[in-house]
Amino acid sequence: GTGSSATLFRIIRLLRTLRIIRLVKFLKKLYLLAFGLAEAAQAVFWVTILMTFVLYVCAIVMVKTVGRPESDDENFEFIIYHFGSVINSMLTLFEIMSAPNFAQFQDREGLLSARPLLAIF
Repeated sequence: GTGSSATLFRIIRLLRTLRIIRLVKFLKKLYLLAFGLAEAAQAVFWVTILMTFVLYVCAIVMVKTVGRPESDDENFEFIIYHFGSVINSMLTLFEIMSAPNFAQFQDREGLLSARPLLAIF
């Protein structure tokens, strides 16, 4: 009778509660995953800020030391194009940092031998 149906409804209600608990456990794992992703994004953001600052400082050094060649220099146009301004210097340094293409610098006759500071960067 009635007692057994009431017991059946209590069991069904208990099973629903257990399903909610299982869902909460799943959401806890999802929360941990989302939190870890947010922490990683924050770390990547700060590394980007730091690298931008380092590139900026190095670009200023390169403009002041390498980016002001004499007008009769055989690599005048190349140096002005790559290190004539802070923005161009930052882009060139970023290119070298991310995908080292030293061939464009090594192919230039006398570029690295006349400017050893360029080889350091």
